[in-house]
This record gives sequence, structure tokens and C-alpha cells, in this order.
Amino acid sequence: MKEQRIALVAISDERPAIHEPDVQHNLDVLDRMQKYLREAEPRISFQVHPVVVHNMEEAVAAGKRFRAEDMHGVLICHNMWTYARLAMMLARVYGGHIAGYTNQDPTRPALVGLLCTAGSIDKIGFYHPRFIGPIENTNVGDGILQWARAACTAATLPGETYCNFGGRSMGMHTAVRDANEWIVRYGVDVEQVDQLHVLEEAKRIPEEIADGALEWLKENVGYIDPRVPEEKIRNQIKLHEAVKKICRERRIDFYGIKCQPELSEGSDWAVPCLNQAFSNADFDWSGPKDPVVCACEADMGAAMTMRLLQGVSGMGALFMDFRDYSAKHDDFIFCNCGSHNVNFANSISEVHLVPTDKYYPSGGAHVQFVNRAGEVTMARLCEDGEGEWMAIMHGEFVEHPRERMNETAPLWPHGYFKADIDHAELLDAFGSNHAHAVYGNWVEELKHLGKMLGFRTRVFNKQ
Repeated sequence: MKEQRIALVAISDERPAIHEPDVQHNLDVLDRMQKYLREAEPRISFQVHPVVVHNMEEAVAAGKRFRAEDMHGVLICHNMWTYARLAMMLARVYGGHIAGYTNQDPTRPALVGLLCTAGSIDKIGFYHPRFIGPIENTNVGDGILQWARAACTAATLPGETYCNFGGRSMGMHTAVRDANEWIVRYGVDVEQVDQLHVLEEAKRIPEEIADGALEWLKENVGYIDPRVPEEKIRNQIKLHEAVKKICRERRIDFYGIKCQPELSEGSDWAVPCLNQAFSNADFDWSGPKDPVVCACEADMGAAMTMRLLQGVSGMGALFMDFRDYSAKHDDFIFCNCGSHNVNFANSISEVHLVPTDKYYPSGGAHVQFVNRAGEVTMARLCEDGEGEWMAIMHGEFVEHPRERMNETAPLWPHGYFKADIDHAELLDAFGSNHAHAVYGNWVEELKHLGKMLGFRTRVFNKQ
């Protein structure tokens, strides 16, 4: 996992007689904030700037330092009356993601300083959310953490490489994005590698690796249907190992793989379902690992949505087809043609490897299970005539017996999603055939990301 860093810096009064008596007060507030935030979110390193900024030279120096040290965000703290020009210049020199905070100390004009600064920064067009009150207040502390997670996610994107293994799948315009727009908006380069390279690399994976992985699957998954030829599973293992090797060698950070129709029927090798199942997970047959986003059907909108969800949550995301709405159960049915991230099963022992269906004559195994119950955030980057926007849904996965899958596609993995959403409104607006999820509530982080990265967000709920 990449290191994530947020700076905490206090702004003061330019007049020495006002500034100097409150230096220690400012540092004490920053120390308490640092302790609270580090305990609440250990994934992020919150670092206190040792100088309480009270003149332009210090403001410029702080901004340059934060930029040079690649801070992913800066929280500008107002614990007294502050000079707005100092915070403005610090923000301008730094140039990254910023937010403002005041502890709302009634004995000092701290809120006055924040509001003056916030209004001034608004004038130069920087996104600058405000957090007001004691950091121990749930809304305040949680709000800062939500912004910080989003800032770290947005700031770590520039310089990454996404790879499309193959091109557009089955005419899906929803899966296509402009590579130049990704450079501008996200700072992410788009590489194109033919699936032929994956297939040829897979043929060179040593047999002992495939044999060892197959034995691990036999020992750990709950069931392997005997109708699935072991050679096909070995080939699927080799596809996953081949992509891992290519990503290491070409420094690819996340990827999508086309599959259909070349790997699903144009070749008799196998389908790449184990890629989606284990690349997005935090383990595979080689042991624990960091999740690497793998989007099915080379869906770029899916890959970026999953990358953002993984960034704010720290966990691998899920790729799904938006299959149906059930009036009987009042839930949404999500499944995918071959695989879900296996972290969404209750355990690896609930994962079944079953034969591919009629759409995949190349053969291999579908990775079948029902997603475990729990609170989830679902999202999808869509596009319309005005540009990119993100659909956001908060709800829960509800478990059902495997038998319910007979209503739709019994060989495919399923997620049953319940939420306080008007299904007709959602289906009328949702701009994709795919959706993505992580466990937990990350709605506010995604809304911050929309402001930081320049896409619209729409949270679907009946309220």
C-alpha cells in the first residue's frame, strides 16, 4: 500500500504581540488533533508542521515544503484570529488538496479567522471544505477523516498506469473512456496491451506454479465441480499469473481485461475469471497481497470507480453486472458472468468453481458464491452529454440461499442489494450495465472526490 500523508498546519496573526502568546496554544491543539486522527485512521500519517505560520515567508516556505514532501493534503487550522492572505498563499504555493478547520474556541475569534480565510480561498477557486468544532465531536472528526481519505486517494492517482488488455468488449460504449481526459482529470496514463500477449505469457508459466495453485484451490474452496476439466483451471491460473507478471514488469497499477470474445470463444485456452476473483482480493494461492483492480470486459469506467473505492476504503472492490430489480424481495440483483472478488464471500470455503455456461465455449470455471451480508457503498462513474458523473448508493448486501440464484444465472456469483432507493428513478438514470461496491459507508469520501477531481456526484435515496 502506498504511504498516505496529511499535513496539519496552524495559521496565526501577523502582529507579534498577538501571535507570540498563542504559539504554544496552537501547537498544543495540533498535537491533540494529530493524536486523535492517527488513532482513528492508522492508514494515514498525520504530520504536524512545527512552525505556526504568521508571516508571508513562513507561508511560502510551508507551501513549498508540503509540495516537496508530496503531502497528499493539508488541513489549515485556525485556533485564533488569522490572516487570510497567509492561508491563501500557502494554498496557492502548495497547489494540492486543502481544507480548513477551527476548534470554534469561544474565547478567541477562531471562527472569524476561518470564515475570512475560507471566503478568500473561494475567490481563487480552490475546493476548500470547512470543519468546525472540537475534533472529538463525531461529525467533525469523521468529517476530517472523510476528506483526508479522499485527498490521499486523489493525490496518489497521478503517475499511475492503467492497462487495457484487449479493446472494447461486445460494443459497450459504457466501458470506453478517453485516455487524454484521464491524463487531465486523474493524472493516469492508459496503456494498451493485446490479449495475445497475455495468452503467450500464460503458456510460459511453469507447470509447477499451476499445479501448486490448483492444489491450493482444491484444499481451500468449498467445491470444484468435476465437470470442469482440471487443465482448464490450470489455464485460468496461468492467465492470472501471466497478468501479474506483465503488471510487475511494465509497472501497471490497475487493469481491465477484455475476455469476450477472444478469450471466451476465439481461443480454446480458458476464460480469465480467476483474474477478477483474486486480483481484486487481498490474497491468492501465493499468500497475502495488496488488491490490484481488475475490471472485467476492459471496462475503464469500472476500473476507475473500483480504484477510487479501493483508495478511500483500503479494501479491494467488486465488479458486478446490474442484473435486475426484484419487486418480490424489494432488492436489486447484481451478478457477473464469471467472478466476484472472493473477499466478498463469507469465507473461501463458500466459493464454488462451476462450469462455464453457453456464453463461454472456451471453458474453465465460474467462481460462484453469494456475497456476505453487510453495509455497502455502491458506485459507478457514468458519462452523459455534460461529461462524467458518479452514481452513489448506500445500502446493504443481504444473504440468500444459493437456490435463489436459479431465478437468474445459477452458475454466476450474486449480490442481493437492499437500499432506501426508488428503483424506477435509479434505473431511469443509471448510466451503465456495471456497478461496483465495497463494504462500509464511504459516501462522503466519494462526494469529496467528485469535488477534487471534477466529476458530478448523485446520491440515490428516497430522501
